[in-house]
Amino acid sequence: MNDIDRATKAKAILESYVFVDAFKNVRGAIIKRLECPQTNTQAAEDLRRCLRVIGDVRMNLEAAISSGKLEVFRLEQDAKRKKSPLRFFR
Repeated sequence: MNDIDRATKAKAILESYVFVDAFKNVRGAIIKRLECPQTNTQAAEDLRRCLRVIGDVRMNLEAAISSGKLEVFRLEQDAKRKKSPLRFFR
């Protein structure tokens, strides 16, 4: 799978109502549990790790979209260079 395919799929996931709703619900549940008084510091640390992980999932999807956009731009530039009458002078 190339960067453009990955970007298309990542964008579909990020824009999916199901994903957005699930992400919001999971994040909200973790935050709600963190706001409760914690006597177990390990449990609190695990919850903070969970927040970081779901943030990392979103960032990875966004990075895939950025990589796809960059690949599209690179391909467009290559196509322009191939059509340019000055391509032989570079």
